[in-house]
Amino acid sequence: MDTRPDTRTPTVAFLSGEARPYSRKRFEAEAPDLGLRVSWLDPQHFDLLIDAEAPRTLYRARPFPMPAAFVARTGSDTTHFARAIARQMQSTPGVAVINSDEAIMCARDKLLAHQVLAEAGIPFPRTVLARQPSDVSKMVKLVGGPPVILKLLSGTHGKGVMLGRDLDEIQASLDTVWALNQTLLIQEYVRECAGADIRVLVVGGRCLGAMLRTAKLGQFRANVHQGAAVSVYPLNDELEWLSLRAAEVVGLEIAGVDLVQGADGYRVIEVNSAPGFEGFEKATGRNVAAEMLRYVRFRIS
Repeated sequence: MDTRPDTRTPTVAFLSGEARPYSRKRFEAEAPDLGLRVSWLDPQHFDLLIDAEAPRTLYRARPFPMPAAFVARTGSDTTHFARAIARQMQSTPGVAVINSDEAIMCARDKLLAHQVLAEAGIPFPRTVLARQPSDVSKMVKLVGGPPVILKLLSGTHGKGVMLGRDLDEIQASLDTVWALNQTLLIQEYVRECAGADIRVLVVGGRCLGAMLRTAKLGQFRANVHQGAAVSVYPLNDELEWLSLRAAEVVGLEIAGVDLVQGADGYRVIEVNSAPGFEGFEKATGRNVAAEMLRYVRFRIS
């Protein structure tokens, strides 16, 4: 089997463990009009031969026909093996890899991502690492709480994010997480934007627009998968610059940048390497799937 990239009818290979994500349906619908083919790959079915002379990539125990482009949409669920697959693609001549393995892992690790943002001078809520500190109240005071936001180092769709309203609740959450040998970030709670945040989509150094997500009554997480309402949000110069800069310093070509607006301006709360866009298309009317595929087509050429 010829495993060289097919440049006549370029194939875009998406790596994802999800069975039928919304993005799959949308990419498959838009690809033909852009002269592309789409394949959807499960990381569990890959085998990698790591060899300096003749590396090999197998999928379902057969030689893997190399695509023209490879896009990992594993996001916060990226395992070390999924990262290895992306790295194998990067070392294959002729394959355009959108979002490098290093950038994906940086976005996945919230602590590392916040450190990178801090080094670039990008504003974000005050954050402290909680790894069994001796004085929880002191950690909480450092970020201006309670209340505070508690975040696992990796999580997606709003999972692994909790609101600590008082010291007893915060201590109980920390004890539970530590018992599972996990690490939490304690983050400043921005009161001015309680229950709402802003998502900006960045593709190839351009902002496609912005949407406002508002949490359901009684919830604090403004996540579409948690039932948040969405609406278009005006994209201004400050919001655009922060989003582009955040994606750039994390190293992502395609990114979802989440921000909140406090009394002193916008602050970045998260940068996602595999942003969902069902709510974004609904809120803004933008054809996100086509915009992403056009950028992939550009990278192939």
